[in-house]
Order: sequence, then structure tokens, then C-alpha cells
Amino acid sequence: MPTWTSVSKLSVVIESGFEACDIYANGQNRIAVTVSVRPTDEKGGIIDVDPGHLLSRLWLIDYVDQSTLSWKSGSTWSYTDSANQFTATPGSSREKAEVSSAERGVQQVTFYVYCGSGVTNAKSIGVLVKTDTGDSFTSSLNGTFHDKIVLTPLSATVHRRGDVSWEYARTTTALGGITEWVTTDAWNYYLSLNSAENHFVTFKVWNCFSQDGYKGFFSSHIPSDNHRANFYGGYVWSQEPHASAYYDPDDGHSLGQVVDFPDGNLWSDYARIYDRSYPERYLCFTWVHSTTGGDGWHIPNGPLTTWNEWFTLEIAAWDQYGNRSEFWVDGSDIIGGLNLYDSRP
Repeated sequence: MPTWTSVSKLSVVIESGFEACDIYANGQNRIAVTVSVRPTDEKGGIIDVDPGHLLSRLWLIDYVDQSTLSWKSGSTWSYTDSANQFTATPGSSREKAEVSSAERGVQQVTFYVYCGSGVTNAKSIGVLVKTDTGDSFTSSLNGTFHDKIVLTPLSATVHRRGDVSWEYARTTTALGGITEWVTTDAWNYYLSLNSAENHFVTFKVWNCFSQDGYKGFFSSHIPSDNHRANFYGGYVWSQEPHASAYYDPDDGHSLGQVVDFPDGNLWSDYARIYDRSYPERYLCFTWVHSTTGGDGWHIPNGPLTTWNEWFTLEIAAWDQYGNRSEFWVDGSDIIGGLNLYDSRP
């Protein structure tokens, strides 16, 4: 069996085919980088190296001083062999490089580069390979090969209230219009990033009920007027992936349980949610106003022990580049609808 002793090609390029791009210095944004290697034996013949073994013999390095980048570190310039949900290239890319994946004998490995918040200077990155005979070859300033990529760090972006869309529209409920005892009106609110070039990809919320039948419920007001006939509720639908977490195959769309009163009123309903395109890009909320006859709504019921119970709902949203932003909805201000604010003061 021939021995891997050398390489006749060693190059590195951003997976998009460009040699330079921006990167957000937030520890989350990852840039996919493709390393191309053509291994050869002692006679210069092309050989095939096991992909896992090839991966273990490659390192990303500083193009100028040949120091090795950190492997799976959380600081400075680092790289790994796995993508995350924030693997995307921001900003404008410059001169396009030639990608040689179709060349005879060329094997490729993909790495993912990221950097921490303290990084401010651009980084020129090359590659080091060590053969089975212990010989080293680099693509670097003083190496045998000279391909490189250049990544320019951008400060992490925090999106504010003025950067997001907070639209609302009426939605339907399963039972709201077909009973003589309870009438339910519901509106969906949609939190999304107001940008043609960027979008949110994941969300997390704090301060809401988590019991079955009440998941995402964060505000309940039953005023004393009209014999406690009016119920106002606020819900957030934060399970992910949004496209399937609430999907009901019997109805063919996403549903969220609202107005759950299992005791006394014996009533519950389901609102149609995530009813817009690209549900993975926005967070859906529902505001409900329900009225009931008889002696009004009953308390205690489920987790509700008083006529007014609410939380200050806190929300974290990450865009496709891993930039985190924070917002909140005041559960005490529920009767007129849902109001979104910048991160809680």
C-alpha cells in the first residue's frame, strides 16, 4: 500500500467560493471554509486518504505567522468541524476564488470558523497538513502554497424595537363561533426582524405558565364588570421548530390551546397560529378576548387563582448570524392588546 508522503495541492477558500468576507464577532456566527488537498505518495502518485484520517491531519493557521487557530474554543479565533444554526456569511464578499472540487485526486474538508466578542482585527487564515511520514506543508505567507482567506470581524448587532416588525391580524378559533355560551375573538401578533437581508432563526422566552393546557400563557385578566363575563388572555407560542411543534394533522395547520377553563365553565378552545409563511422566522403570540354567560368565568381554574394573574414576558431572539436581541411584553397591560418593548429596564 502506498504511503502518504506529500501533497501536490493545498488550498483554502470560503465555501461560497470567495476568498474574503465579514464575520460577526459574537461567538455564534460561523463561516464555512473548504480545504482542498491532493495527497500523493513517495513517487508523486495520487492516493486516496480516509476522510476521517485526513480531517485529523489538517489545521487552520494564521497565514502570516503560522500559529494554529483554537479548536472548538470560545475565545479569539476558533474553528470546528460542525455547522450550527448561525452558519451564514454576512456583509459583502470580495474577489471570487476558484473552487477546484472537480479536480482529479482532490479531497475536501469543511471547517467552520468563528470568533469572540473581543476580536477586532481582520484575520488571514491558511492551512497546515501533516502527512503520514510526519512531513508538514502549509498554505501560508512563507509556505509551499499561498492560498488564504480573510475574515473581517463585525461588532455584534443588537436589534431594537424600531428594527422589528410587530404586526397583528385576526385569527380563527376552533369553537369561538359555534356556541351560544362562549364567544372568543383572537388576534395573532408576529415578532419578526424587519430586514430584507436578515431574519430571526430562533427564540427563547421566560416567565409564562408551562403546565399542559397553559403552555405559553403569560397574562390573564377577568375584570369585575359585567359579572366577570370577560376574559382577556395573552399567549406566546415558543416551542420550536415552529413549523411543526403545534401542527395538528387533523386540522392541517398549527393550533395553540387558549381559554382553558376545565372547572366550572368546562370550556377550552384552540386558536390557529403560525399562519403566515416562513414560521421559523417569527415568533407568534395570541391575544384573546372571550365572553361567557351565566355567572361568568370561574376562579380558581387551572393555574389561575386570582382574577388577574400575569408575568412580564421576556424574549430573546437570535438572527441568522447569531446576534442576540431582547424584548419584553408587559402582561399587566393586556386588556387593549399586546405591546412589545425593548429589553426590560
